[in-house]
Amino acid sequence: MKTIFFILFLFTFLTAASFEEAAKNLQEKKYLIAYEQFSSLALQDDAKAQFNLGMMNYKGLGVPINKQLAFHWYMQASKNGNFQAQNNLAQLYFLGEVVKKDMQQAIFWFTKSAQSGYALAQLNLAMLYERKNTKENLAKAFYWYEKAANAGVIFAQNNLGKLYYFGQGVKKDLQKAFFWFEKAANAGNALAQINLGMMYYSGEFVDKNYEKAAFWIEQSAKAGNKTAIIKIADLYRKDTKIQQNYEKAFYWYEIAATKYENLKSMYYLGYFYFNGYGVKEDKQKAVYWMKLAALKGHKRAQNFLKINEIND
Repeated sequence: MKTIFFILFLFTFLTAASFEEAAKNLQEKKYLIAYEQFSSLALQDDAKAQFNLGMMNYKGLGVPINKQLAFHWYMQASKNGNFQAQNNLAQLYFLGEVVKKDMQQAIFWFTKSAQSGYALAQLNLAMLYERKNTKENLAKAFYWYEKAANAGVIFAQNNLGKLYYFGQGVKKDLQKAFFWFEKAANAGNALAQINLGMMYYSGEFVDKNYEKAAFWIEQSAKAGNKTAIIKIADLYRKDTKIQQNYEKAFYWYEIAATKYENLKSMYYLGYFYFNGYGVKEDKQKAVYWMKLAALKGHKRAQNFLKINEIND
């Protein structure tokens, strides 16, 4: 009996070591070797190996992309309790990728994974419930956002702040909204940065602080947030509460116009070029941007061209 116990223990130990070796080969991008090792382990019902096989097939690591095979292995790993596979399987059902779109199955597997403590699944489940936008579902969204936020998921922290701010799924609480916006903003979340900036600007919960407002909105703009880019440009152009800066306004309008094709920004690029605000006067470039904005339907640009008798 002792001999049998020793053999079983040794076999289990070797299997675990083999998974570590396979994982190491995957990390070192020795995909073919890792795939073979994971395949051997997966046939022995190793859930972690099954998950990795699913992931390798989904991404095409060492093998051609095969999302149907990825679905198969995600399903096997999910049934064996792997929370990462459960989250990925839920995503496939949510998107209708490989398998027919099925929201019930998506919620089922997101919930299984979230209940295991997987923060990414908690975030996904919260976003799914928030989309449904009913009182009951918003309460569920709040529950899972809070779990994910406390686990350190930055995107969840911003969204939790948003629910507190609007009183959705929870009693309105600007102090807690500010707390979560600030936490996510300090971690680099662009949405939280503009949300925090606007709270400073409007003086909600905190005293109005236009310097901090401009700082956080500009941080969000630097991260590529389109809304923040236009907002900070507007603030530098006209807002009397912060120091007017045409050069900075021009800089941000140019990004919004060229990268996001924002019509308002095109108009102000033309206006700045026309008047030499924040940039050297250039009538040719002024006309170019005004005409482009006007052609796309911007009324003020159309009126500007008409008033200044700039014809085609």
